Amino acid sequence: MAVISIYSTDEAIRQELYRLLHGLASESQETLRLYCYDDFAAFLDSGRKNPRRILLLAEKGAEGVELAVSAAEECPDNRLIWFSDLDFALFSYRLEVVYFGFLPVQEESLRTALRNCKRRRGDSPPPMEPVIKEERPTIFQRLLRKLNRIMNLDPL
Repeated sequence: MAVISIYSTDEAIRQELYRLLHGLASESQETLRLYCYDDFAAFLDSGRKNPRRILLLAEKGAEGVELAVSAAEECPDNRLIWFSDLDFALFSYRLEVVYFGFLPVQEESLRTALRNCKRRRGDSPPPMEPVIKEERPTIFQRLLRKLNRIMNLDPL
């Protein structure tokens, strides 16, 4: 059973997301528990209390960036879905958002977002041993070394 916390300051967006998610749950015979929030602090508290929760953020404008950053930092173990009317796709990738989509939310994009959350739900593979890469010097570093050798500044 998936637990989803929905946050938006716009009541119409919250209702639409609830309706779409409820329809997807009944269609797939999956049980979803949905909680809607218009208070961001309560939304974050729901994520802190349950780290397996899906946090769905739908916010218009640039304010959504600050909210997404806060949600990603405060609830790193949750899966974050972010919908916005502006293109923050690259920034959402940096925040490791599970899915970024555009408002108004379409049923297909919501379905894809939930599918991405299911993929990340499984156990993660064991951490890999750190790989120490030897950085190859750039052409400029090699030229600088050669110039230093020629001028007898570098004993090597």
